[in-house]
Amino acid sequence: MTHPENGPVVLIARMQARPGKEQELRDALPALVAATRQEDGCLTYVPHQGLDDPGLLVMHEVWQSEEHLRAHSDSDHLRRFAELAKTLTVGGIRIERLTELAV
Repeated sequence: MTHPENGPVVLIARMQARPGKEQELRDALPALVAATRQEDGCLTYVPHQGLDDPGLLVMHEVWQSEEHLRAHSDSDHLRRFAELAKTLTVGGIRIERLTELAV
């Protein structure tokens, strides 16, 4: 299935905190979330934490378009967070791109 060209873009961003770095990773989220929610085209940007694994952080994102997502990807606040995530996570940020199924 291909992504519709003009529809919303849904992402799941997964991060696994390095042992002992869980709080430091969580502490970096408020600045990222606040800045991102102000971006044009951001429809949803909600962080989640694993119930069974508190070191698992998952961001649910919905963007109005690919263009808006590209602008977010180029933003200074995301670049800063991604650099920090390299040191605080195992494997960095893993992105899953999704599209809604019409059922």
